[in-house]
Amino acid sequence: MKLKFPKSPTTSWVIRTKNEEIWFGEVLKTLFMQSRLDFEVIIVDSGSKDNTLQIAKDFPVRKIINVPEKDFNFSYALNLGIKESWGKYIGIISGHSFPVSRTWYQNAMENFADPKMAAVTGHYTAFPDGSLDEKLGDLYFDFKRLEKKFYCKWMTNTNAIVRKDLWEKYPFDERLEECEDYDWACEMITRGWNIVKDPKFNVYHSHGGIGRPTYNDRVPTWRRVCALIDKKTDRVNHIRSCLKKFFKNFCVFLHSFLRRLSANLNFAFAALPAEHFGSAQCKAPYVP
Repeated sequence: MKLKFPKSPTTSWVIRTKNEEIWFGEVLKTLFMQSRLDFEVIIVDSGSKDNTLQIAKDFPVRKIINVPEKDFNFSYALNLGIKESWGKYIGIISGHSFPVSRTWYQNAMENFADPKMAAVTGHYTAFPDGSLDEKLGDLYFDFKRLEKKFYCKWMTNTNAIVRKDLWEKYPFDERLEECEDYDWACEMITRGWNIVKDPKFNVYHSHGGIGRPTYNDRVPTWRRVCALIDKKTDRVNHIRSCLKKFFKNFCVFLHSFLRRLSANLNFAFAALPAEHFGSAQCKAPYVP
């Protein structure tokens, strides 16, 4: 493609890949056909042995980062790519996720008109070659995929856009084996930020045709890791609540103490003889 990446992109798309040749060309083609093109693309590859990287060279990808397969971690790969990014926003999409429309990216960015919006995410639907359990899951979630949800902790790095300045304050947790997206969303919501799941930002995504664990294969790990994240979030919320209560009580005490001190000083100055102030007409100073 003859397109060139912008020197000052609004968004940096970070795409994690490994042996994505089946779908990757179409994913990049769909991305570069979006109605907005104010973005760059960074690929973080963890040991592809097929034509994934050759396909990437056919598109205006700014940077390709290679991570040894043994060092791969979902959070580590993302953080590595984001550190190399130039954009104000970070777009995250997998190498086998298709945008649902040409205005997909544009529609997502409209949500950032809200100054308290930390991230935008969406739902995903299985490809025709998806596994049976992925397709059955589609039937169950079809209506839910039409809902726009706010303060949604179920962010997915299958398709998400996050504010880079907030990522700088809280990068994806590299201690987690998975669910770094859920952890980040929980943290942002706890801090008072909003995260929206917008159906206009949905993607087609599944693992059936690329030899990856399917949705049902991964559910046990997700449940276990998310339970640990929930416990951590509860502890953090409890600590923040205690600190907030402490500072509130401290401010009340300090205000009361200063008022009593002021009253005592006024009383003490009023009780002193006038000659202590150098003149019979001199009055005790006013202390608020």
